Amino acid sequence: MSTLDVHINEGFLPMVDGSLVYHRGFGDRRSARGDARPALAISPRVFTAQGTLVASRSYPVGAAKPPRGRPAPLRLDPENPRQYLVRRAHWASFFPDRTLIAETGSTISVRVRNNLPQAHELRFHNAGAAGAPGTARPHVGTGPIAPGASRLLQFPAPAPGTYLYSDPGNASVERTLGLYGVLVVIDPRNAWRLSARGPEFERQWLWICHDVDANWARIASQGQIVDPARVPAQPRYFTLNGYSGFQGLGITIDEEFNKRREEESLPSGLPRETDVRNFSASPSAGAVRTGHLMRMVNAGIVDHQLHYHGNHVWTVRSNGEDFPRSSGRVTPGGRVVLQHWEDTIHLSPLERTESMLPVRRPPDSVDQVWNARSGDWKYPMHCHAEPSQTAAGGLYPGGLMSDWTLGGQTTPESGLPGTVEDDAHHEFRSQVDFSSDQPHEGSPETEFKLRPDVKMEFDFFSRELDFPDGSEHDVWSFENGKSGRALPGPLVRLTEGQLFHGTIKPSKKVHTIHWHGIEPDPRNDGVGHTSYEVTGDYTYQWRPDVAERGNPNRGSSGTYFYHCHVNTPLHVQMGMFGPIIVDPRLDPASPAPAGTRRYSAEGPYYDIATETLLAPYSLDPRWHEMNHAAGLSGEDAGLNRYLPKHFYLLGGAVASRPRGDRVWSIKSMRANVARGTKRPTLVRMINVDYFPTRTRVMDAAGRLVPIVELLGHDGRPFWNTPAANGPAVHPSTAGQPLLTSTILSGAAEKFDFLLHPPAAGKYTITVDFLHWVTGAVQATRTAAVTAA
Repeated sequence: MSTLDVHINEGFLPMVDGSLVYHRGFGDRRSARGDARPALAISPRVFTAQGTLVASRSYPVGAAKPPRGRPAPLRLDPENPRQYLVRRAHWASFFPDRTLIAETGSTISVRVRNNLPQAHELRFHNAGAAGAPGTARPHVGTGPIAPGASRLLQFPAPAPGTYLYSDPGNASVERTLGLYGVLVVIDPRNAWRLSARGPEFERQWLWICHDVDANWARIASQGQIVDPARVPAQPRYFTLNGYSGFQGLGITIDEEFNKRREEESLPSGLPRETDVRNFSASPSAGAVRTGHLMRMVNAGIVDHQLHYHGNHVWTVRSNGEDFPRSSGRVTPGGRVVLQHWEDTIHLSPLERTESMLPVRRPPDSVDQVWNARSGDWKYPMHCHAEPSQTAAGGLYPGGLMSDWTLGGQTTPESGLPGTVEDDAHHEFRSQVDFSSDQPHEGSPETEFKLRPDVKMEFDFFSRELDFPDGSEHDVWSFENGKSGRALPGPLVRLTEGQLFHGTIKPSKKVHTIHWHGIEPDPRNDGVGHTSYEVTGDYTYQWRPDVAERGNPNRGSSGTYFYHCHVNTPLHVQMGMFGPIIVDPRLDPASPAPAGTRRYSAEGPYYDIATETLLAPYSLDPRWHEMNHAAGLSGEDAGLNRYLPKHFYLLGGAVASRPRGDRVWSIKSMRANVARGTKRPTLVRMINVDYFPTRTRVMDAAGRLVPIVELLGHDGRPFWNTPAANGPAVHPSTAGQPLLTSTILSGAAEKFDFLLHPPAAGKYTITVDFLHWVTGAVQATRTAAVTAA
């Protein structure tokens, strides 16, 4: 049996802005504090079932390595034009530094030497032997190791999955200083599956989120003990697999560095049909229709919200618990336990989640645009806890982010797609260059512009508005000829299959509109670094996907929101956002009863008159005094320090939204007691805050009451998918409704739910605004509910 020598070292690492920040770390060699390249991260190692230890960035060790990380497909899919069949059990996956891989049946053996002047330890979280059903696995660790001492740790590999390791000393301080990493356990007999019965994948990716508190680092570098109670955490840099901003996106002038990032951290693949009911569907020998497995781990100190553009992901496991395909539930803390679609993954510190990225055609792209595609389509993935998108207080987009690429170009030699890079946007010498040089266009043309079914104009405005608590703040947002200058911006409402045109007119400076959760082509996705920022006007064009009966892969009815994606932390906080509702396509042969509407194509009916928007929002007055480009040129604008002083519940009854220059907010609402032909009330909740919220429903006595039925999340209904080839059904249709009294929501998540009060009377919707580091309640706001 081979043993890995691990050294606990210290040194200084350059951040994305060039600043050197003190770190500690687990290295695979001893290094001194003053080394120019200190050993602060273990390079990937594989503990094999045969007892050997292999140094390898890729796994399976002997499998073919995908060029630049992108697996080449097997061949064109004969049943799906312009899409591909992927190779089954063929391509290796690359892993970043700080990764240990263990095969099932192996023994993990590490000898840890502490080279620092204070005690430290190495702990593998939840990696011990399984206990009673429903209980968490115990931790396995060395215990404290004295300065200059070493300790041997040996334990059998736990069940296949994703595990965090760290030094748990001094609460989160040592982990924040850099003593962390990830253990990935894989069954070599099922090397292309999450577990023996888990989803099959083409290749997998590991994303490790982390946050750097430069002040804590300064204190620790002086040999002092950081007291988190006396010096509250305030991260200044935010990393994914150790890098941020333009480095994280692999667009530096160092081509070898960029190549490594593409292999390890920037998902890429060719479009294919996937079916979330059966990721192992094999249409022919050697082929499979499946996506990529995303392993997401939060080793940081703040709540992160990993938001995917272009594709929703299908979440299958969280914190070691495999999600069921039916008989779902909601935990007492408000988390859904059921396989489901998400565009925004909520990761609290120490949490880990596995999801499948379909790598499919963006479902809301227009046919003509899709059919004319010849090059790569690149989409961002970024954290929507927006201060994490900064570095050193500004430099957006300089924080925790990635891109993923839908491969495109066909090469004449092979008939299979190659890679097309846009040289104009490819290389930057520094983060300042990247942040201050996003591509601008005056009034670009809408490609293949069609006649719209629904169109709306979005004119920028800036003015002071009166808020419900009596304060007054400058607001930037969007208006049209009918909406007035209001917060939130005007509602976009349309039906599946309708063609939408949204024309932005910034009037000054540059802006975009990103249709959060809607998935068109990159040009119409509204993100500067993957398309352009608009100085004149531009008409965005997309068509929401149409549902098919029993098919959980199709359909887009639900709740979304739009927002500016220029200097996003500041512009969204200033108010540049508004709601989107996509209704299901109507069946003329089965009209809805008068005064009602279906939630989704197969979903329940709800009452139109009491349909309610609920949007938690907080406000930092300091941010509302900043200029349009604050922080982009490298100055510390403090955009990593979000300190809200005002807290609101925006929204109200959708059918009776007041017009005019005002803040639309909710203090009370009506809810139906559904009896006979009377339908229940639907609440559409959009968390436009930057930190998590906890929503609770209580009766008149202040007791939690489970009268909330969750219908959908992030613009997709919840589904029961028990049969690989059978129709999916909604949980309520299966007699398994997702009932709860509590909903935990991270930044930019959307939840749709019905209220089922059992009798007339008074109820309360209470929203707690939680701090992204401590989880403490910063403020509580309520909406009185009158049930009748």
